[in-house]
Amino acid sequence: VLRGPQGTLYGKNTAAGAISIISRPPSTEYEGEAEVTYNNEARLELRGMLNVPLGDSDHATRMTGFYINGDHLFENDFNGEKLNNADKWGFKSRTRFDGSGDSDGDGLGEFLVTVDYTREDTDCCAVAVLDYSGFSTLNAPTTNTPSQAFQDQLGRNAAGDLIYQYSSFEDSSGFSPPRADPFGDDYWLDAETFNKVEVGGIGLEWNKDVLEDHVLTFIGAWRHYESDSAFDGDFTAYDAVVSTTTIDFDQYSAELRITSPGGETFDYQGGLYAYYSELDSVGTFLQSQELVTNMGIDQFFPTGTLNTDLNAYDTTSYAAFGQVVWNITEQFSATLGLRYTFEEKNREGSQITNPPSVLDIPPVAGPDVFYDENRSDDDISPSFNLRYFFTPDLMLYGSFSRGFKSGGFNQRRELAGATGEFDEEIATNYEVGFKSSTDDRRLQLNGTFYFVHYDDFQSQTFDGNTLRVTNAGAMESYGSELELVFIPLANLTVSSALGYNKAEYKEFDNGQCTVGETVFNYYIRDGAQGGNPTLGGGCVRDLAGEAIDNAPEWTVSSFAQYDMELPGDLVGVLRLEHSFIDSYFLDQDLDPMLENDAVNLINLRYTLTNPERSWEAALWGRNLLDEEYLVFGIDVPVLGGFAGVPAPGVVYGITLRYMH
Repeated sequence: VLRGPQGTLYGKNTAAGAISIISRPPSTEYEGEAEVTYNNEARLELRGMLNVPLGDSDHATRMTGFYINGDHLFENDFNGEKLNNADKWGFKSRTRFDGSGDSDGDGLGEFLVTVDYTREDTDCCAVAVLDYSGFSTLNAPTTNTPSQAFQDQLGRNAAGDLIYQYSSFEDSSGFSPPRADPFGDDYWLDAETFNKVEVGGIGLEWNKDVLEDHVLTFIGAWRHYESDSAFDGDFTAYDAVVSTTTIDFDQYSAELRITSPGGETFDYQGGLYAYYSELDSVGTFLQSQELVTNMGIDQFFPTGTLNTDLNAYDTTSYAAFGQVVWNITEQFSATLGLRYTFEEKNREGSQITNPPSVLDIPPVAGPDVFYDENRSDDDISPSFNLRYFFTPDLMLYGSFSRGFKSGGFNQRRELAGATGEFDEEIATNYEVGFKSSTDDRRLQLNGTFYFVHYDDFQSQTFDGNTLRVTNAGAMESYGSELELVFIPLANLTVSSALGYNKAEYKEFDNGQCTVGETVFNYYIRDGAQGGNPTLGGGCVRDLAGEAIDNAPEWTVSSFAQYDMELPGDLVGVLRLEHSFIDSYFLDQDLDPMLENDAVNLINLRYTLTNPERSWEAALWGRNLLDEEYLVFGIDVPVLGGFAGVPAPGVVYGITLRYMH
């Protein structure tokens, strides 16, 4: 985990940090591993690995694969169908061809070819309605008189215009189901949900020794992603809106870099990078007849109104980068890095409503729109780091870095005629910290203090129409992290990490309103115009000085592991984990209805193995306190309420593993 902007070596879109995942390369030894896991939710996971040398040379291949099949987590009590299962499989192979030749480097070099593929086909992903007791942003037509039955279910604003309340309509209509428990096993939906995904790619890495132990590296890759998904767009048991999305994406990238031998007064690397991608997407909202017929206003809605968003994106990006480490003394070093990036994005698309309704239901409002747009960004991202070793076991460092996250276009429709364009984000990070340990490494203590300022911070929210990105003027985050690892006994390890993070907007005058504020602004306040807020502009509020979403102030992550010798030449490993996550908001508008309370998560695992660790049998449990919280939450203004995805409750199971 790399904290802070990592643009120098890792490129754009790493303004807040990067997670570097390094796969184990093929080795010249025969290796194998097989693992099976089964849990109380009837979820089966199979994983395997095989490493095979190829002949007497250093050629080798390493293959991994997995298969996951899980029972449906929820039941749709409205129609009896099952929801949110798991059905996924995939593989990955890495093959190394070593043509390095002799020590003079006259060979072809080392080639590493990677191929991977993953496929998913699930009845996913249902979102639970948490509450719909408020007034909906679905407004009655004001130029015609709806049925008396519909009028009886409405409130009125200051101008006497009708306001629709979703929960009242359900109660009076005679077929209101009981309120589903979002943390239970039952949901109430009326549309088919599915998610079909295929993703894969091919990569080539070439390394060759040149120029007196310098290493020349080329990395080229092609990635492909395609998906087809559908979900209940109205989040209810009514057959009102079905939303589908189809995506086809290809990306190509290439990097050429040279790296110095290392261990010299000056160590360095530099390179060039190129990237190109194409994305085609089709999104639909299908408005059916059931809801409007029961409301008595079906005369205003043609049957089967279909709203279609078509988008074609292409992105081209080039970069040049370099980094120099000056080892001033054996204890003191300075690092300077710089990256220049140019990026161009083009989008062609349309938003079509066919046939047009007299009254569009959000989130599918808006006239037909056609667009052909492009934008470009360029950026220079510097980094500077000082590091000093007071002793071999105590190091102090300080760093400055600047990160860049490119701008772009939102994929789905927004307000009528809006382009959905957002600007690039710039992050400036300052950090000081230390790393320390005792001579015997039985005690390690690391700490860091940081401050990050974001210009044009890219904030994401669901505005009742779509998930969209918008720019806040400025956002700042500061805090500290403290990590401790203590080995009081040879067979006992204790570790804990404490984090404090204060993140708030400094400028954000176009933040999203809450559901209640939206309804009040458009329907209830004196002078309210009524109508559909998604047609004529959005309700906005000033969020300067407010916390950002999905950013808890305090976090704690700890574990204790005890290894014990058992009779029969066996070893038992007991591991207890605890995580504390402070309260935080799930959506940009900071609505209290979408605030997670602080939670304490307890995991426990007991593993039985042999001294060689060639096999393992483990019993484990997660979230043993059965904490209830959401991993995702959004406003649903059309319901006058909120929806979200609950985190799993208590999960326990068994894992068997064999290693050779």
